[in-house]
Amino acid sequence: MDRLTVEHAAAIRRRENWRCAMTAGSALFRSAGKERRSGPGARWPGKRAAAVFVMFCSLAAGPVLAQVQPYGQPGRAPAPQKVAGVQDIYTIRDIMADETAETAIAARDLALVNARRAGFLRLMRRLLLQEDRARAPIPADDQLADLVSNFEVADEKSSGQRYLARLTMRFDADKVRALLRQANIGFSESAGRATLVLPVLDTPDGQLLWEENNEWHAALSSAIEETGAARDRLLPDLLPLGDFLDVPAITAQQAVRLEQARLDILSRRYGAEEAVVLHAVQSPLSGPGGGIAFEISQRRPGDHWEMPPPERIQGACDEPFAAVLRRAALLIVNRMQDDWTRQTLLDFSAQGSLEVTAMLSSLTEWREIQKRLAGLPMIRQMELRALSVTGAQMQWLYLGTPEKLSAALGQQGLALTEEAGQWRLSRISQ
Repeated sequence: MDRLTVEHAAAIRRRENWRCAMTAGSALFRSAGKERRSGPGARWPGKRAAAVFVMFCSLAAGPVLAQVQPYGQPGRAPAPQKVAGVQDIYTIRDIMADETAETAIAARDLALVNARRAGFLRLMRRLLLQEDRARAPIPADDQLADLVSNFEVADEKSSGQRYLARLTMRFDADKVRALLRQANIGFSESAGRATLVLPVLDTPDGQLLWEENNEWHAALSSAIEETGAARDRLLPDLLPLGDFLDVPAITAQQAVRLEQARLDILSRRYGAEEAVVLHAVQSPLSGPGGGIAFEISQRRPGDHWEMPPPERIQGACDEPFAAVLRRAALLIVNRMQDDWTRQTLLDFSAQGSLEVTAMLSSLTEWREIQKRLAGLPMIRQMELRALSVTGAQMQWLYLGTPEKLSAALGQQGLALTEEAGQWRLSRISQ
């Protein structure tokens, strides 16, 4: 029996299970309604029936839900913090302050000083390559105060000598740019679209995605938290919850095959515009020291992505399985962030001009393209030369090279191509 036949038979079984569960559940609710009593000591059998009905629905989902342990409890899918305009990029939120001093006022002043410094370090992590952060200037306290245009305080509490709060720092973009340019450090201001990360782990015992013992998921979760990749970077990375809504949507095998329709279902749930499968394969060949080794590959659907070659991560002789995966996860997450930053670095020494024609099907599409272009700091100036319902002619002044500009446009869902010496802009079909 081939794979399609097996999957079709499984779908029929799930549908029949669901129909039986709905019939049984409806009967339970009808009987519960007849037993309901009123008065101070009344009981509500309907609640018990509801619990049983939920159990029936869980069983109806089929053997996958019964056998696979989810990562976490069901709930609302976490949405990434959207970094859109330049002001958002230079805004650092959720800086937690907890300071103690001789008085509450002194503790508050100390909290503001430390919050400005913590916010600046997080801003450097957002804008700079990992290799350049050590070269970033460290302003004195009075300079940091001048770099902050304004701030907000929430959840403020003070008592005696202690001060607690959650702060938001908004940095002056022009002053930070001048500071970095004076230090000759490249930086990026281009926000990428949120990416949903599916961690597939191949081991000698099988292929894992949603299983509780998928240590590749645990390693990536820790790395994303440590690097701030989910909510604090230009290219947000999200991990799925692995709850009862995720598990039936896609299997490990379907993820590795990059089945577009199933990946799209998950991406829509998490507000991500694309998905990447991080596939970790335990190598049968150990290294010279006899340690565990993994081959890590990044895989995305679509033909507009140039994927990097697999990365081999070699463990030391006595390095535990989970420790090797944690090290691999940190390397891959940081590399994904750095790849985007490197592609979109603002190169003020290289400036160019392009005449671009956007192919349109409606004026609504033109408004959508305008909105996406507004999120690209690499385009310093845009002049509209002509506009019709079928196209728009523009003149761009931009920083960097056409290749870097094309990469930044790709993250905004736009494709820049050259045809017979003419540059054309179009939306990438999702």
